[in-house]
Amino acid sequence: MTLLVSFSRAEQRLMELGISEPEEIDLEAIAWDEGVRVQYKDISGCEARLVGVGNRAIVTIRSSTEDRRKRFSLAHELGHWNHHRGRSFECRADDMVERYSSKSTEEREADSYAADLLMPAYMFRPLARTIKRPTFDSVKELADRFQTSLTATAIRLVDANAWPLLLVCHAAGGRVWFKRSRDVPDRWFPQKELDSDSLAFDRLFGAKERTRAQKIGAEAWFDKKGAEHFDIVEDAIRISNGQVLSLLWIENDEMLAEHSRY
Repeated sequence: MTLLVSFSRAEQRLMELGISEPEEIDLEAIAWDEGVRVQYKDISGCEARLVGVGNRAIVTIRSSTEDRRKRFSLAHELGHWNHHRGRSFECRADDMVERYSSKSTEEREADSYAADLLMPAYMFRPLARTIKRPTFDSVKELADRFQTSLTATAIRLVDANAWPLLLVCHAAGGRVWFKRSRDVPDRWFPQKELDSDSLAFDRLFGAKERTRAQKIGAEAWFDKKGAEHFDIVEDAIRISNGQVLSLLWIENDEMLAEHSRY
C-alpha cells in the first residue's frame, strides 16, 4: 500500500530548493529567489510592510524587533506574496500573533505559510518524535533549532500530533485561546478560569516564572465528570502581555479512548 503524503506550498518550495535541515532555511535567500527585496527600517504603525508590482516586491521589516520576530514577520509577508500577489499589506503586531485566534482569511493564510516555511512538517515531525518528554524545555530546544518563538514552536508541536497535548493560554481575565492535538478527544475542554491548584495559576499570579513540569489532577483543568480519576502532566511558563502558556500532556490511554466510561 502506498502512503500518499501531501506537502504545503511552502514545504514544496523548500524541497525545490533542496533544503533538508532547519539551519538551511535562509529566508532572505528564499525571498531574493522569489523576486522580493528585504529591508529593515525603523517603521512605525506596523510590524512589516509588503509592496509588490508585477513579479517584484519589497518587504520592509521593523528593525527594532528581536531576531526571531523578524523571521516570523518575513515569513508571514512571503505568505502574502505567495497567496495574495498583486496586493500590498501593512501588518500590525496583532495581525501576526503566532497563536490560534480569530483573524481574516488572508492573515490566517499568511500565518499558515509562515509556519510551514519556518517549521516544515517533513523536518519538524521527525524531530518532535525524538524528544523524551513534551515540556517547555523540549519546546525550547526545538525553537532554538528552528529559530522560532516559544509560542509558535509549541503550537507546531501540538499540531504535529506526536504526543496527545493541549496548549492553553490564559490571562488574568481567563482563557484566551487553546489548541489540542488531533488524538485528544473534544470532551477534554480546558476550563476558562485557572484553578488555584494548577502550575499556571502560580505562574500567572505568583512570583515564580518557571518550575519543572509535574503531574496534577485532571480536575484542575477539566470541569467534566470523571476528571478526578486521572492525572495529567502540566508545564507552564510566563510569556509576554501578562499571559501564561500551559502545556498539558495526557498520558492515560482511557482519557484518549473513543468509548470511555467517562
